[in-house]
Amino acid sequence: MWREETVEELSDGRFYTANDMVKVGTDDCRGCADCCRMGPVIVLDPLDVFELNRFLGQSFEELLNETIELKVIDGLILPALKLLQKESQEEGMVCPYLGEDGRCTIHDFRPGICRLYPLGRSWENGEFRYILQVNECTHCNGTKIKVKKWLGIPNLAAYEAFCRDWHELLASARRLLEGTDPESKLRNQICIYLLRQFYLCDWNVDDFYGVFAQRRAEAMRYLGFSS
Repeated sequence: MWREETVEELSDGRFYTANDMVKVGTDDCRGCADCCRMGPVIVLDPLDVFELNRFLGQSFEELLNETIELKVIDGLILPALKLLQKESQEEGMVCPYLGEDGRCTIHDFRPGICRLYPLGRSWENGEFRYILQVNECTHCNGTKIKVKKWLGIPNLAAYEAFCRDWHELLASARRLLEGTDPESKLRNQICIYLLRQFYLCDWNVDDFYGVFAQRRAEAMRYLGFSS
């Protein structure tokens, strides 16, 4: 979810690149799954859905209303993990992929937001950089780890380019809808288009980044931001 707090409010005040060392060590989260029980909105981008499709063998439509739900996120309808309400009030809202043993059942294919945590992304001044969110993780022991190792994402350069392009596309859509009624026909039309173009589509492809680039270019033309 888009957060409007300043970097100083959210983080240690520093910006990081993929090659920087940052204090995010958590000892493999042994005995802790607090971030899976905090009840945050875990918004899913197209790559997250691609990974879930590939790992679980289920389409977006099959996952919808089971482990995924649609939510209004900063004016756009986007998919998010469907958190479960546990009987114990102490557990609160829990990720649908948290196992009974307190471990993530989709760890190798977990969403990008989960991979980042307790890191976050900053888009200030048009730059994409990483930040360390303070007072978030309850289990962080402060051991220094290189950002790219923490993320564990193959072809990180392509992933970061995807993040920038996806963020730019959503930002463009939001600018287009500024001042429009939340129930307007235009807003509904754009939201449905984005869902069909990036989620309700066949992601059974080998080259995700290449196909995404094509679909993004089509979407930017659809929105009137490129020829």
